Amino acid sequence: MKQLIIMLLLLLPAARAAAQGQTLVLHHADGKTSEVELYTMPRIQMTADKMVITVQGVSQEYAKADVLRFTYKGVGTGISSVSPATSFRVDEDRITFHGVPEADAVKVYNAKGMQIPVGLTADGSDAVLSFASLPQGVYLVSINGRTLKFIKP
Repeated sequence: MKQLIIMLLLLLPAARAAAQGQTLVLHHADGKTSEVELYTMPRIQMTADKMVITVQGVSQEYAKADVLRFTYKGVGTGISSVSPATSFRVDEDRITFHGVPEADAVKVYNAKGMQIPVGLTADGSDAVLSFASLPQGVYLVSINGRTLKFIKP
């Protein structure tokens, strides 16, 4: 047990050193910025009219109207890449999804949330969803994890 406590005490300064350089940046209405080092473990409170940041017992207050936004600097997001949104074109009785192979999962739901069986056809590198046979209503199309809402008049 002693060894575990000693090891944790030895790792604490290393963890703090690794976190140094990671900051919370406040962007103020006058164009200035304020930075708070995250290794200091700041406590942030939002009230109706102010933002209070407390670090090691010392508090700094900012009027909410003065703080336009806050961001982080030196903090990784874990996002490795962002895929572009699927582009599409809506014609009179069909939706063409550009660069979407037919094999991708396409699901259509009505306004009640019930899945509607529809046929998807390939047109080169595009997938075409015909809604000519669907009755009037509001529909949701889910393709590759993205959702599109359309209304058939």
